[in-house]
Amino acid sequence: MPQHTDTVGGVAAADTTTTAARPGASGASAVGSPQAALAAHGLRLEVLPTPVRPADGSDPKAADFPAQALFTRAVEKGFYEKVPDGRAMDQSLGMDADDAKRSLGVYADGDDPAAREPVGTFVDWASTLTVSPGIELPAWLISNVTVSPGHRRRGILRAMMGRSLTDAVAAGMPVAALTVSESAIYGRFGFGVGCHARRAQVRTTGHVQMRGPAATGTVTREDPREVIDQVDALQRELQLLTPGSPRRPQTHRVMWKDALASENDGKGEGSFVGLYRDAEGRARGAVVYRFKGWETEPATVRVQAFMAADPEAWRGLVRYLLDLDLIERVEFARLPDDGALEAVLENARLVTVTDHWDDLYLRILDVPACLEGRAYVSGVAGGLTLAVSDRHGFADGTWRLTVAEGRGQVERLADGAQEQADLALDVAELSGLWLGGVSAVTGVRAGTVRERTPGAAVLLDTLLSSAAPVHLLTGF
Repeated sequence: MPQHTDTVGGVAAADTTTTAARPGASGASAVGSPQAALAAHGLRLEVLPTPVRPADGSDPKAADFPAQALFTRAVEKGFYEKVPDGRAMDQSLGMDADDAKRSLGVYADGDDPAAREPVGTFVDWASTLTVSPGIELPAWLISNVTVSPGHRRRGILRAMMGRSLTDAVAAGMPVAALTVSESAIYGRFGFGVGCHARRAQVRTTGHVQMRGPAATGTVTREDPREVIDQVDALQRELQLLTPGSPRRPQTHRVMWKDALASENDGKGEGSFVGLYRDAEGRARGAVVYRFKGWETEPATVRVQAFMAADPEAWRGLVRYLLDLDLIERVEFARLPDDGALEAVLENARLVTVTDHWDDLYLRILDVPACLEGRAYVSGVAGGLTLAVSDRHGFADGTWRLTVAEGRGQVERLADGAQEQADLALDVAELSGLWLGGVSAVTGVRAGTVRERTPGAAVLLDTLLSSAAPVHLLTGF
């Protein structure tokens, strides 16, 4: 199944009334008494039990989890996707069980979740997020957010998000993360853009010249079902080195294995894996791709996943894709926003960027845990005072960040100290800046970051700079 976050629509922007609450506040009051707002519209919020696998490890049966199956149906309808049934539904429930995903549904009063679909859906779960190369923090991931078109402007999104963030704080989660379909929705909940991504295609007619040295390893075409463990291990290695990447959901392993039950009755879509091995025979990179069919012109392969543990493996896999017989175009579904593909080609104009989007959204819930939990580039040192506003109260306050010897220390200053802050910004802006994937200087220019001390934005960008590009490897 595709990975989703939202289909609540632009009209959901009307749900903006909130009241501040300190961390630890109950779910009923953390974000503007959402339960009371729902009740006024004849609605209620319920948390469904997470499906569990039977003792034999097989997929849960939809018949045993009817509420969860109906919830899944509502999610897929919300994204205009094929609604799974039979074995495909069981597999979907099994993947949810593996990740311990929690389903929050909003129902009309009197509706039985085991008999009726919800009018609002929201999924969250505890995971980890790489914040610096080799360093992970606990993270609260959010996905599959939908509101039925017939139930807009009734506080549904606000109720679901309020419950989720309050529970995340209660569980000790320092940060929440999501990806979005509509970017204007989540800023009011404190989410900011942490990195961007792009989709691109390369014309491969004739021999495409590459710059730089040729890779010394080899790439072999493999059956994804036979090398899935190697692919998964490579992705985990790369994820730990890539700030902005959470641990991949189980869905991706199933997709990379080409084993989704909803596709061709589980026989797969005909995906291939190109596996790069270095001169010593170690697997150092993998690309998952499929041919789009002869009805597509020009003849095209779509790259579903690209993972390389080092630059040589990256170049070797690019060369492999450019040399595929009979193929005239290679589409990359997700690339970092770094221009590396253009840089490696003698003719950069063979690359066409077909989409560019705000990819990962982050929401700081615990300022000290986030700023002290990441690493800082060696040789970078300094200090700043940040006045952070958070209408929900989780991160509100004035904070002093001091960086030295690769570590950060955070001190919360007394009330009234905000007037002496070097920078003033909303938690959404700080959340986006946190990993170093976006710029405070840009925020000053846009008016979303207020610079009170000249040069403070440049200093913050320097302090928060990342030792590796910030990139979301897999959607969730």
